[in-house]
Amino acid sequence: MNRPIKQLMILFAASLLPVFLPGCTDVEPVYSTLSITVKPPPDQAGIDLTAVKVRAQAVDEPIFYETFPDVSGHAVLNVSPGRYTLLLSALYPEGFSVSASQSEFLALSAETTIFSFTLDLALSGGIIFRQIYYAGSKTLDGANYSKDQFLELYNNTDQVYYLDSLCVGTLAPANSTVSNNPWMGLDTLGLFQMTWMIPGKGTDYPLAPGESVVLAFNAVDHTARATSGLDLSRAHFGFYDEELPNHEKHPDVPALKRIFAGQGTAYTMSVHSPAPVIFRPVMGVARWLADVERWQNYQPGSTSGLKYMHIHRSWILDGVECVQNPANALKRQPASVDAGFTWLRQGQNKGNAVVRKVKEVLPSGRIIYSDTNNSTGDFLYDVPAAPILTPLWK
Repeated sequence: MNRPIKQLMILFAASLLPVFLPGCTDVEPVYSTLSITVKPPPDQAGIDLTAVKVRAQAVDEPIFYETFPDVSGHAVLNVSPGRYTLLLSALYPEGFSVSASQSEFLALSAETTIFSFTLDLALSGGIIFRQIYYAGSKTLDGANYSKDQFLELYNNTDQVYYLDSLCVGTLAPANSTVSNNPWMGLDTLGLFQMTWMIPGKGTDYPLAPGESVVLAFNAVDHTARATSGLDLSRAHFGFYDEELPNHEKHPDVPALKRIFAGQGTAYTMSVHSPAPVIFRPVMGVARWLADVERWQNYQPGSTSGLKYMHIHRSWILDGVECVQNPANALKRQPASVDAGFTWLRQGQNKGNAVVRKVKEVLPSGRIIYSDTNNSTGDFLYDVPAAPILTPLWK
């Protein structure tokens, strides 16, 4: 099935001169050609490749080009010369999504660049990040303030989901601005600093369809301290351990369980570019933690230094690639988890969050959020942080 190419370009006034000056010689624009071959995931060979959106995003200016492959998986884009990234994604009615990505490359004038992608497969829906508030705000005296950070998880399905033993963390490296990611392209990923788990015996913490749960880094009232005006004393869980002197929690807020100590006396997300993940080890948390030799290791290529807790990428239920600047961002999330990235255009300490876009509102009022495993299209940015703090359990 053929679909039209959508192109967003900045048009210069000079291109209009032939309209007003008859007889001037038309100059044909010189493009760079991207020839793209899309291959299905190994276990989904029969999927409709014409549903895969191919997007070339310019790095240096607000220009993008989009198209869809033909039935054989071939697509062509003619783009203005410059630096680009490529993002491929599709969401299928059967409940899964596919994605792939290409980091920054240079498209040269009058040349053809050939790409070949094998799509990654991931389940869609489920437990997702609805809101990620990482960049902090200001104190009432004007100093930077980040103790009001929180994560909001959401049940995007039509089934009750039990949160017991669900794990959360952030991928290493801590920021997207470092020069190297030693885990790039690997199936196992390192977790930065500490790792946490929602407590419970299996059915203690049910989350109904359309409900949110808020995990506060300091589950206290911040309204008298910070310009964000957040009262997180009613958060559903707090990142709290008695051995961490720099954390606070309201007595009524249950504590998350710190299952890997890492280093330091406080747990925080990067205020610039965290890569948070929700995951479940397939063998269970206890067996995962017990297998120290396999899952607690140095970063790839090192035999000394800091040891990281590792996870397999297939365990990740949701993850979001938050970056500071997409022009020099280093990818940490696998493309099967997040083929894109999101960022705060207004920068840090503004009290803003990234929040998922609404896909549809059902007749019952329940909201379904966009979950294509591509945060470039799934998330709004620079949204004032506003967690849903509806009481869930007594």
